[in-house]
Amino acid sequence: MSEQDKTLHQILTATQTGTIVCRIAEMLNIPKYEAFKRFFTSETYSKFRTPGSIMSMLSDQAIIQKFLKS
Repeated sequence: MSEQDKTLHQILTATQTGTIVCRIAEMLNIPKYEAFKRFFTSETYSKFRTPGSIMSMLSDQAIIQKFLKS
């Protein structure tokens, strides 16, 4: 994976993270900051942010479901 591809991956997953966090907060009825802390420290997030990971190609809903099941 080229440096340009890695940078693009970082930008796209950072943007998607915000959407995922807001949905988690809504689903669990918790503050967005708490949802962010939980997601950010999860194994799901770690895999999601790894360049070349299949997780980054999943839909928001699929990522949320993986997070909630872990």
